Amino acid sequence: MLLILFLYSLNVTTRIDSVIIYPDRALISRVASVYLEKNTDLVFSDLPGMLDDHTVKIKSPGLRTGEVQVTRGYTKEPHPKVKELLAKIKDLELKDRWLNDENTVLKEKEKFLISIATGASDVISKEIYTGKIAPQSWQQGLQFMVDGLLQTKARIVAIEREKTELKEKIEALQKELNDVRAVEENRKIISFDVRPEKAGTYSLRLEYLVSGAHWRTYYELRAKPSEKKIVVAYHGKIAQKTAEDWDNVKIVLSTARPASGQPPSYGPWYIYSYVPPIRGGRMEEYEMAKQIAASAPAIEAVAIPSEAPAVEAGMSLWYPLPGRYTLKSGDPEKKLLISESDLAAAFEYFVLPRIEQTAFSTGRMINNSEYLFLAGDANTYVGDDFTGKTYLNSVAPGESTIVSFGVDERVKVNRKLIKSKVTSGGLFKSTKKYELSFENSIRNFHTKDITCMIVDQVPVSQNPDIKVSDIKFNPKPSEENKEQGIYYWRLDLVQGQEIKITVSFTVEAPEKVTIQNLMY
Repeated sequence: MLLILFLYSLNVTTRIDSVIIYPDRALISRVASVYLEKNTDLVFSDLPGMLDDHTVKIKSPGLRTGEVQVTRGYTKEPHPKVKELLAKIKDLELKDRWLNDENTVLKEKEKFLISIATGASDVISKEIYTGKIAPQSWQQGLQFMVDGLLQTKARIVAIEREKTELKEKIEALQKELNDVRAVEENRKIISFDVRPEKAGTYSLRLEYLVSGAHWRTYYELRAKPSEKKIVVAYHGKIAQKTAEDWDNVKIVLSTARPASGQPPSYGPWYIYSYVPPIRGGRMEEYEMAKQIAASAPAIEAVAIPSEAPAVEAGMSLWYPLPGRYTLKSGDPEKKLLISESDLAAAFEYFVLPRIEQTAFSTGRMINNSEYLFLAGDANTYVGDDFTGKTYLNSVAPGESTIVSFGVDERVKVNRKLIKSKVTSGGLFKSTKKYELSFENSIRNFHTKDITCMIVDQVPVSQNPDIKVSDIKFNPKPSEENKEQGIYYWRLDLVQGQEIKITVSFTVEAPEKVTIQNLMY
């Protein structure tokens, strides 16, 4: 006997319950409750077209599920964003038609005024000759026609300019509309058959990966020198264009990057000759200090009730954020707090007078929190004052790093050349000798004592015929790297104190050799 099972279809309404956001995609988890009495074909419609068909999973205790099918779908009603863009385009096209009508009327007016002006000369001569009208009246009339023509032509030119601007706006909106339609109206349908063990209400969970979402790390680093600490507010910046809104959902931020897991391919390892370029000699500390910017971008901040504890998940970290959030598809990037930590820090000023006569406030902080601070952009503050932008490299628990908090104008730096003597001579070949001395002064205008790290340099010859000698310092440096010609002074300055450091050296070279980069 052949047993035939008849299935009937049931369209199931789901809601997004939670989202795991990866750096380049998101795992969506939808939930639903459905009453089932018999074998049924369940259908989930109006799902985003960017979902990965191979990642679809169905979870439902007490239900046996058959093969899951993913097919293309369509929407009966246009997406609200599509309606909004269509309305904007229609308004602009209507304004363009009004300008066309006005332009037609103005051109007819222009023709009429020109026709009057063409025959006006004969009429004026006869009227004035016979004394029927005073010359002043005709002058006023002619001025009226001239003014009318000029105003008409000016308005015609303005209309053409407005039409050009309107055309550009319509084209931009049309492009945006096409992009939105490609995303929003590209939908999918998931269907599968289920066999309930008994009649009742069953909970369903639908999961799938979808592109168009990402998160990245972002920090707010707040220096508190008087308390010898740096407050690190660790955030995640989240954006999503998945063609579905996330309303009141739980969010987990993950550092994992879901991929195929295939190892990279390889081939022969070829090597070639290479001539390295001459390096500029700028130091890592100075490059770090130069990362100061002028302004901070405005980012929508979302308050959360408490911190998100880090959870190890295999080779990645998860940050489950407490509470629930709403992120609409296409909304600007949002900032969610992961944690806030008070880290012990030692503050000092970094000064490199040869390159820039400014003092950078820096703090070396130790990550004594339980969080791995992933590399990311950061805004810096001293107290409540915004000081600039920087980039924080990854800092593991127990590690330390230096953060620059910008230029402090209360520490004045000056560098001047106090000796410059050039002599020529040589017994067997002509040589030229340069005797140079520089004085660096640093003055503390704070009402407190400070520590400064001063860095200076002497030339390092890249030519065997050029020799650097008679290197002298006053006072002597705390540290030195003679091979690179870099010298360090770590000095304490009481309030109002000024210190001076002199650096002297001699450079000797053949008479005909031109030395570059010597006088700065």
